[in-house]
Amino acid sequence: MKNKIRLGVNIDHAATLRQVRGGMTSYPNMQQIAELAIQGGAEQITIHLREDRRHIQEKDLRLLSDVCTVPLNLEMAAQWKMIQFARKYKPDWCCFVPEKREELTTEGGLNVKINQKKISQMTEKLQFIGIECSMFIDPNLEQVNASFEVGADAVEFHTGHWVLLKGVKKQAEWKRLCKAAELAHSLGMGVHAGHGLDFEATKLITKLPYLEEVNIGHSLICYSLELGLKAATKKMKTILR
Repeated sequence: MKNKIRLGVNIDHAATLRQVRGGMTSYPNMQQIAELAIQGGAEQITIHLREDRRHIQEKDLRLLSDVCTVPLNLEMAAQWKMIQFARKYKPDWCCFVPEKREELTTEGGLNVKINQKKISQMTEKLQFIGIECSMFIDPNLEQVNASFEVGADAVEFHTGHWVLLKGVKKQAEWKRLCKAAELAHSLGMGVHAGHGLDFEATKLITKLPYLEEVNIGHSLICYSLELGLKAATKKMKTILR
């Protein structure tokens, strides 16, 4: 029987619209945005508290940790300051992601192996207070094994490169994704995926072995300009079924 795939909706880019004017407006309201996504079928709300605060702010994390009626997934850099925020607000999940100030969006997966000792310590501190941890990684077997070694509950595969590739290169990347997913599952970790997933790519990613969860943001916020966020989320949820 095919796994039921959870839909996490990343609302970062709704906050981007607010911050474009320096955060001087009270709209869009992140609680209302989250509620619309949930009404459309979101089973998780995902936010990324970046070092440069280009979209989500600490006040958003504080608000959503109090009022969100589905699990809250906090994406964050592997920094001790971020661990302090996570321990203070206690989201349900923390996803460790790479982060560079100059990038427009996350360009690739986290190198867990090179930071294994530090990430292991961070993971332990979060899990001790009941927060589950995932690692946002490229579909690389070495990184899957490193994620297991640090005690990750799940890995989330960066699908952005696969989405953009064509032909033989796309097929090769798909094979990498499948092998990495199979290894993660065999090690007892959950298999998640995200980045660059629109309606068409999501139809294809549902075929990834053992996939349990996708986190989708940019495309849904864009679709919502025409469809509304509730309807766009509902359509994405239908594709996942």
